[in-house]
Parts: sequence; structure tokens; C-alpha cells
Amino acid sequence: MGRRRAEAGRTLPSVVLFVGEDPSDVRLLEGLLQSSAAEPFKLVAAARRATALERVTKGDVDVVLLDLSFPGGVDYLVALSAARSVAPFLVLARAGDEQRALEAVRAGAQDCLVKGRFDAALLAQTLRYAIERHRMRNALGDLVLLDELTGLHNRRGFVTLASQDLGVARRAKKPLLVAFGDLDDLKGINDNLGHAEGDTALRDVAGILRRTFRDSDLIARIGGDEYAVLVRSAEAGGVSALRRRLNAQLTDFNRRAGRRYRISISLGFALRTAASVTSVESLLNMADMALYEEKHRRDSEPRRADALASREVVPRAYEGRPIEILLVEDEPGDVELTQVALTRAKLQNRLSVVTDGVDALAFLRGEAPYEGTPRPDVVLLDLNLPRRDGREVLKEMRQAPDLRHIPVIILTGTNAEHAELEALHPDAFLTKPVDFERLAHAVGMVANLGFTIVKLPA
Repeated sequence: MGRRRAEAGRTLPSVVLFVGEDPSDVRLLEGLLQSSAAEPFKLVAAARRATALERVTKGDVDVVLLDLSFPGGVDYLVALSAARSVAPFLVLARAGDEQRALEAVRAGAQDCLVKGRFDAALLAQTLRYAIERHRMRNALGDLVLLDELTGLHNRRGFVTLASQDLGVARRAKKPLLVAFGDLDDLKGINDNLGHAEGDTALRDVAGILRRTFRDSDLIARIGGDEYAVLVRSAEAGGVSALRRRLNAQLTDFNRRAGRRYRISISLGFALRTAASVTSVESLLNMADMALYEEKHRRDSEPRRADALASREVVPRAYEGRPIEILLVEDEPGDVELTQVALTRAKLQNRLSVVTDGVDALAFLRGEAPYEGTPRPDVVLLDLNLPRRDGREVLKEMRQAPDLRHIPVIILTGTNAEHAELEALHPDAFLTKPVDFERLAHAVGMVANLGFTIVKLPA
């Protein structure tokens, strides 16, 4: 919004947000800006952190001027910058405070004005140059980070921006939810109707994704017919809602568009704790692999099209594959409790059980006697196991490139073990003994950990 203000027309006054507590600074700045004939400015003052942050994130500010004597100083500048405002930042410093001013520039400020050493002309010039530099930097960033065909972010833009989210999520110990999908049969559209129609289909998918996800989510076309979405403020239960919204958008689009083909998307979701993700690229690669494996599995199944064609069957809105769950537990009572919890939670799942660490690793690697068994989407791992304990199993999983990204929920007897295992990045803990409701809730979330693949529409 702020960028549109800066680009759309020079007749509007440029909005300057001053963040500071000294009323005399406000009066001085107002007087200098009113006397500037070069360009109209409007000063807005904020003396409280919450007020300043709210105004910055609103997006109608052209430039921010922060008084370095404001409580928090440089730290607050970093917090404001993290709000992803489209406005540039300048700082106002006292004479002799050059070191803090330098720290502010390193933290993202474009320039520094020293109190008592600038007049109306210099103030207006500094503000105007900051706005223009920021506008040009954004324009250049768009060329590098945006996909020209769809207007979405490209792969570089997605990785760049999502990497910032990954760092924030790690510090806040929050999960990351990434949707990964592709447009089905783009080659058929290109071959039969031409590449111009294929480009139209790619733009159609971009529009459908924009209507499905929120404005705050990061949506990208990462190459060819592939798309990725980082869902910000993700929750485990939100995956089902996203599936329903996307399915509704696809159904509505195909009904209204009048195309000679139907838009169809194969979609995967990955919900992981940020601590278990080494990089955004690794998360994308995991989702890509899961999507490929699901398509291979789906294409290899016997087709029932002929049988269905003879009957009037209304297809389901979507159909996801069952979640493959491996329970590593040697206590029969805990095994039975988990089975009951999964049944009560009505999860579409296949549960496999092994009772020691050696068998767990053999199962995960597809070694005898577990050749041909599907690799689990989630592992429920007890720590106290015969032959090899859960700590060794988790350590080997995190060291193996083909196993390290499988979500692991630790079943532990004491909270003291949490810190011990933190370096191995388990995805969640359940402390035993647990009551039925807590266990049912935890395993209910398993459906949204790891990857769930769904074909939309059916």
C-alpha cells in the first residue's frame, strides 16, 4: 500500500511517521516540513510502541523517522523493520551519538539526521531521497523475486522470504506449514491447445491460490507447473480447512471459466517444527519428493475408470492417502491405548508397531523382514526400548539423509528428558503416563504432521 502511494502520484503529501516522545521534536519537524516548498509532507507522531507498530503495519506511511532516544532505540528499529513495512526508515540522533547512529544504519536505517544540524531543505531532501531509493530498491527486488507470468513470487523470492520466516519460527518455537503442488497435465494443455493456453492455465492457478490463501501467506510459482505456499500463523487443524477452500475454489472456477479443460491440482502439505527444518530448500525438496512418490503410487494402482463409468457416482470432494504411522513401543498397554486413540480420533491411517529400536531402524530402512513396507509419515517413539533405545533411534534418523525429515513424536516418562533431546530436534513430546484425552489430541494432530497428499478436485 505504501509502495503504491510512493509510485502513484506526487501530488499527495508524503506521510512521515515520527516515532519519539519529545513534543519539542514534533513541533520542530512540523514547522520545518510546513515551510518546505519542494514537496508536501504530512507528519504523523507516535509516542507509544503499539501505536507506531500499528501505523507502520497499516501500510499508508511513506517514511519513518525514529528518535534514537526513544526507549529501546536500535532494538525497536529492528522490531519495526521486521514488520515488513514498505516504508524506509531514518533515525534522528543527538550530537555526539554517532556510534548509536551507525548501529541504526547497520540495523536497516537508510540515513541519520543529527538534531540541530539540519534545516527545512535538508530535511525534505533526505526524506525525499529515502523514499525514492526505497521505491527503486523495491522495483529492483520485484524484478529479481517475482515471476513475470503470474505475478507471484518466483523460487528465489520464496526461498529468500521464507528463510526469514524460518528464523522467526525457530526463535518463537513455532511450526511451519508449506503447501506444495502442481498443475495437472500442463503438457496436455500445451500440446493440444498451444502454449498460450498453457500460460493462461498457469495464471488461472495463481488466481485460485490467491483466493484460497490469505494475503499474509507467501505464494510462489517456483518453476514450470509447480507452486508453493508458506502459510503464516499455521495451525495443525488448518490443513483440512485449506483443502476444503481450495476444492471449493477449483469447483467454482471450473464451473464459471468455460475452458475446454478442467483445472486440477495435485497438492501436498508439510507441517514441521521449525527446529527440525535445516533450510527452506530442504523443506521444498521434502515436499517435492512426497508429491512425486504419491503420484507414482496413485498411477500404479489399478484404474477403476471403466467400472465407475457405468454407474452414476458422485466423486468425493477430495481423497487423501492414509497416514502411515510407525509406533515404536514395547508396552502392550500403551500400544492398545494408542490404537484406541487413533480409532476415536477417526484418522485415516495405517498403524505399524515394532517393539524395539533394532526393528524400528530396520522398518525405517526397508530391511528384512520389512522389505516393501511403506515408509512412515510419522514415528511415535518410546525412549526406553530393548536392544537399542529411542535416543539411538532418533539420533540415527536425524543423521540419515533419507530419514531425517520424518516427524518424530517422543513418548517420554519425564519432562527432564526434553532438554536432553533438544539437539536432535524431535517434533513433539508426550509425557507418560498420559490420560486418554491428551493422547487422543496428540495423535489427532498426526494427520497434519509430515505430508498429506490430496488430489483436487476428484
